[in-house]
Amino acid sequence: MLAKDTSTDDRTAYRLPNGLGDVEVDRARLSAHFRTTTPLPHDHLVHPHIARVAAIMARWLGWQTIHAGAFEYGGGAWGVLGERNAGKSSLMAQLHVLGLPIITDDVVVVQDGMVIPGPGLIDLREGAAAHFGFGTPLGVVGRRARWRVPIPPTGAAPLRGWILPTWGEAAVTVLPLQMRVPLLASNLAVPLPPTEPAKFFSLAGVPILHWSRRQDWSTMESSTCELLDALSS
Repeated sequence: MLAKDTSTDDRTAYRLPNGLGDVEVDRARLSAHFRTTTPLPHDHLVHPHIARVAAIMARWLGWQTIHAGAFEYGGGAWGVLGERNAGKSSLMAQLHVLGLPIITDDVVVVQDGMVIPGPGLIDLREGAAAHFGFGTPLGVVGRRARWRVPIPPTGAAPLRGWILPTWGEAAVTVLPLQMRVPLLASNLAVPLPPTEPAKFFSLAGVPILHWSRRQDWSTMESSTCELLDALSS
């Protein structure tokens, strides 16, 4: 097993969480080799383990990769940023319940201005799974326990904007331009300089909305509808 993670222009290798093994990603072959202490179930491999591989390869191809979910609304894709426990996946689940297409749950890949679909699933935490009443428990996969929800496949959509969810008093505001690039940089799926900086900076050319709402499951649907009203305007 690897002693430490390594990353070069041609090869990336890293350890899997919990001593599970390691992964080597080869640029020339666009391949990933998993060495694990026990076989990985397919649903664990598809997500989250392949997500990091996909982000690494997309970066090598000159595409932009952001740690975010994305959904389709108003003819375009809206990425959902946010730190751990900010409620990204619970928002994805609420949007799914409201009938909106979910493009990706965890990694946004942008190719020529289009957000590329990810696996057809949403991974929830325990509280969200209990609130919505769905999700198959997978146990601890990666760094946390997951409840998996299958969703219908969707197509690519043009990037229309980003949403930054936080907890607090209900409000939707537009982030000023000077805050957009640092925010996106802090959410890179691969924390290395972009291979094509101009394309990365173009991600900040669309609005970023700061969506603050109460940390209260009883208001989840109504606050999400208020967000959608703000997107419409």
